[in-house]
Parts: sequence; C-alpha cells; structure tokens
Amino acid sequence: MAQYFATVASDLEPTVVGVRGLGRSGIVWVPGLVVTTRLETRFPDATTVSNTTGELGVATVGSGPHLPLATLRVPEAGGFVPATRGATTQLAAGDWTLFVSNRGRRGFTPATYLATSERRCAGQIVGDVATSITLTAELAGAGLFDLDGRLLAVVLACDERYAAVPVGDVDLLVRRAATLHSRLAHRYGMGLIDPTPAERAYLDAPTGVLVREVWTGYLADASGIRPGDVIVAINAEPIVAVDQLGPLVEPGEFDAFDVAVRRGDDILGVRVPSDPRAFVGWQANEASDGLVWDDTSSGHRIDSVIPGTAADRAGLRAGDRLMRVDHAVADDLAAVRAALAPTREAPVLLELERAGRRWAVVLP
Repeated sequence: MAQYFATVASDLEPTVVGVRGLGRSGIVWVPGLVVTTRLETRFPDATTVSNTTGELGVATVGSGPHLPLATLRVPEAGGFVPATRGATTQLAAGDWTLFVSNRGRRGFTPATYLATSERRCAGQIVGDVATSITLTAELAGAGLFDLDGRLLAVVLACDERYAAVPVGDVDLLVRRAATLHSRLAHRYGMGLIDPTPAERAYLDAPTGVLVREVWTGYLADASGIRPGDVIVAINAEPIVAVDQLGPLVEPGEFDAFDVAVRRGDDILGVRVPSDPRAFVGWQANEASDGLVWDDTSSGHRIDSVIPGTAADRAGLRAGDRLMRVDHAVADDLAAVRAALAPTREAPVLLELERAGRRWAVVLP
C-alpha cells in the first residue's frame, strides 16, 4: 500500500506545486491558474511557485480579505498540469484517500474518508471533508485525492482551523475571486455594494455605491474611508453602480484617485493611492513575535445578541464591537442605548468591527 500511495503521489507532481515563498502548497486548477490558501492579513501581489521544472515569479490574480484562497497566474505550458477532479459522493466511509503536498519538499499523507459536512469559512458556508487525520499547517494548500489521482478537495484556512473544501465549493470561490468586487477588496480592502432602495432613502444617496466593509491595514482604511460611506464620484466622474469602478483595479496613469464620499450630511474628498505598496502599515501592525494585538480602547463590545431580533437578522454576533452610530463615535454607552431603543422611529446606521473587519449595517 505504501508503494501504491507513493506512485499516486509521484504522478501528481506536475499538479501539486510549491508556493515556497509563502511556505505552503498550491494546486494547478485550470491551465494558467494555481489555487492556494490565504493565511496573511493581506495576500501579496506576487510570489514564487515551483514545480518539476524549477521556480518562477508569479502574479496574484485574485484574492481578498473576504476569501480563504488566492489564485496565481502561471504559464499554461512549463509543466503545470491541471488537476482531474472527482467527488466525495463516489466514496464510502473508510475508503482510502491521499493528501499530497509540496511545502518546501514533496510529501503525501494517507487518510481514510469519514464524511462530508458543512462549515463556515471566511463568512461563507462550504463543504468540509472529514478524514482520519487532523489538518495542520503542514497541509496548507495541499490537495486531497482519491487513489485514481482525482482531486477531491483543497486544504484552506477557514477561520481558526483548516478544512478540506470540496472542489465544487473551491470552484465557486475561484470564480468569486475573479469578480470586480473581489479585485477591489484585494487592492483596497473595501467591500462595495449597490445600496437597496431603502438604504438609498435612509442615506439620502440617490446615486453612488455603499462601502459595506473596510478591512484594517488596507488602502481604503489608511485613506480614511469608513463603512457606511457612499462613493459618489471618482476623479470628478459621477458613480452610479459598482461596475463603473473597474479603472481602480486596472493598470493606468493614475498614482492616486480623488474619491468623493457622502458621509451623513457631508460630501468629503478622500485621496486613495492606487498602488498597495504606497501603504505598508499593516506590516507594522504585525509584531516580530507573530502576534497581532487587538485595540480594545475604542467601541463597545457586544456581550450577546438575542435570537430573532433585527440585530440577529443583520448578522451581529457576540464579541462584535460597536464603533459608530450614524457616523458618530460610540463613546457614551447610555447614548448608544438611547439611539438603539426599540421605541425609535427611524432607522440607524451602525459601524461594527470583528477581527480587523469593519462593516456598516442599517437597522430598521
């Protein structure tokens, strides 16, 4: 059996590559594209990939703080062979599978299949293939294969643990990484949406796009953009929908963009650099011992959320921190309680923070 496992793993060498600059494995997903897992606060714009023919520098195609993976552009030739995909529905409990990795050196780990369940991964529900082994950082970005060499799952970092995410769910994540929304999140660390009619009415914003989320340490955060802002113009060009924001992620002549945002009753001008290297503050926030400290000096921590309430339906959870109410800093807890009283007659805009992600929600 050991010899058979070794033969299967050897046949997969052109498919399981090393992302050695980042200390993990990757899977050749389709011609010209490698999938790996995201472990960093911000995935780099370029790294190195190695296969049987050597090592080369590659560019990041898609990623973002809202995704557990990243996609890398590699040559369609050059020994990169896309994985043949299978499905766990073809397995029975107890069947042999094989984790194949390339993290500094090539390796494989046999495991028996147990079951496939669901779990939350970077805010999304994905499948989780359970096997007889516990997943660790040694298998980050590795592939789970059946004994015919068909890819069943990719090992991704999901919140505080690793999960073997089935190929169908990985494919959805890969497609999401290629969208304009994800490219904006990767470059600027902000999640943008077209507001609902009710949100437009409350925000008094007949045009523009809503900044739903901002991640700490990215260009948007460093430039002063906040969740709840409405982007109404870029370089004096009026903005109606997210689809107009393509120039922000395309190579061009602008070193920075002049962004006009509506914040409450005010229109503010914000200058946002176009090159992520213009801001490296997120690196400074990561101590040499590998720890990132949470600043508990601002906002109010939510102890619990009553099920079935508007706050619960809006996604608020215990441990979240309330930062602002209607764009005002939430310093006074008594004032916060009054603003959120059940007897209020108007909606209210909340800015919340969870693990470096700040987002805005309008409570009716």
